[in-house]
Amino acid sequence: MRITAEQREKRKKNVRWICLAAFIVAAIALTIAFIPVFRSLGSEQARLQFKQHVEQLGIWGWLMMLGIQVLQVIVALIPGEPVEVLSGVLYGGWGGLATCLLGISIGSWVIFSLVRWFGQSLVEAMLESEKMQKLSFLRKEKNLDMLVFVLFLIPGTPKDALTYFVPLTRMKRGRFIVLSTIARIPSIITSTFAGHTLGDGNWWMTALFFLLAAGLGIAGIVLQNRLMQRYHAKHPGNKNKTDQIG
Repeated sequence: MRITAEQREKRKKNVRWICLAAFIVAAIALTIAFIPVFRSLGSEQARLQFKQHVEQLGIWGWLMMLGIQVLQVIVALIPGEPVEVLSGVLYGGWGGLATCLLGISIGSWVIFSLVRWFGQSLVEAMLESEKMQKLSFLRKEKNLDMLVFVLFLIPGTPKDALTYFVPLTRMKRGRFIVLSTIARIPSIITSTFAGHTLGDGNWWMTALFFLLAAGLGIAGIVLQNRLMQRYHAKHPGNKNKTDQIG
């Protein structure tokens, strides 16, 4: 029996929905599995034990840490700060930064590819409708490259939500990965160097880096609000949807 174009398209759609459901279930399962691990790393003893375990694994330990960073980007519910600090504890400020940036690039590539394949249904499954509305202006933004770079550069913006939403815009995948990864460097480097000093027991420097990160976060929130206010002035029709990104 010959399969019609309509039936073939229907089958493709069913396969996509099955894959989407599997992805969501896997994301939920991984989140449940890893949240206790991240919580336990709040204690110094747990961090030291984890560091020793990873060091014993050699290259496989680094690959595991890289996988955790990739997972953190894909599963938006996992906070990024503990992963970045832990990378600094394990591999130093610069080594941790390189590990985080590579993991973020891979995770962003995965998300971008999945969203382009599944479409808006995946984004709706991962993000709240209110957050999607607040980001909807990106689809009509003319200076998209510059705006995306600035939003990823500003500390405190919902970078995980942006990573899922930007693929719905006209931006190309390679351009997005390069711009968003470079823009993340200032916020990541404070966390990895905080982790490095934490691993060395240099508490004063650790406190300094965390204070710097907090200051950048507060400044980022203020800058984010001003950026949105400027956007409102140019696009008054979208004011209700874009009051604040966070």
